[in-house]
Amino acid sequence: MIHRILLAHDFSGISERAQEYTLQIAGALGAKVLVLHAIEPFQNIEDQADDQFSTFLNTLKSKAEQKGEEILMAFREKEIDCDLQVVVEKRWQAVVKAAEEQDVDLVVLGSHAVHEDGKVYLGTTSHKVFFSTTKPLLVVPQG
Repeated sequence: MIHRILLAHDFSGISERAQEYTLQIAGALGAKVLVLHAIEPFQNIEDQADDQFSTFLNTLKSKAEQKGEEILMAFREKEIDCDLQVVVEKRWQAVVKAAEEQDVDLVVLGSHAVHEDGKVYLGTTSHKVFFSTTKPLLVVPQG
């Protein structure tokens, strides 16, 4: 049975589509939802603890938490128990880690498809999560 769902959300239209699936599934099953937003750390910055950098990251986290609260309202309006987690970590690693730590029964994420040579592939994050998680995964493609 599905009791806990992790929704990876990057505030894109594709994530909104994944959110709609999560709303339907959680509502039908009475599952609790964890909405996860990961802020990618900057690469090649020597001192990520620098005051200006920390201030910038804190601003990003604050804005993400504000947007996340709007998402939580959509779940609460449907009387779905939900929480928000905002982290600074590589997206795919944050999803896999949170899924394990929170012992979720299902991971839901949208996929920004990559088009090459006329073929469509899973986006980078969804691809890495697919091959790294032990949890059931629902990948919602672009509409």
